[in-house]
Amino acid sequence: MPVVSLFVSSTFRDFHAERDLLLGAIRAELDDRVAQFGCRVEVIDLRWGLGLDEFDEALAQERTLSVCLAEIDRSRPLFVGLLGDRYGWVPPIERVRRVAVEAGWAGGVADSWSVTALEVEHGAFRHE
Repeated sequence: MPVVSLFVSSTFRDFHAERDLLLGAIRAELDDRVAQFGCRVEVIDLRWGLGLDEFDEALAQERTLSVCLAEIDRSRPLFVGLLGDRYGWVPPIERVRRVAVEAGWAGGVADSWSVTALEVEHGAFRHE
């Protein structure tokens, strides 16, 4: 059965109730609506981490950024960004620049972007 993927982005400490609602009742309703087309919905929610058993925290963080952007690409054009009062974790700029290059970003990256800001930029504004 074909899968329609929907990526959900927010800071990890916010929006737990909203994400739970998306994973529960809203996903069930979406499944009902796309069933007529022989599809089902997959909500990609990385708030619990990626299950990386890395001993090198820097490497795990870099892989996390890469996986987030790759999952956004896989879910295109369906991206939900939940924005609130928090900005989120800001990784070292060298790491962000490496991941941005891997993702094919032609433009620059701000020095103080959080992971959530990167996800929103990639999911909502970059279509390269």
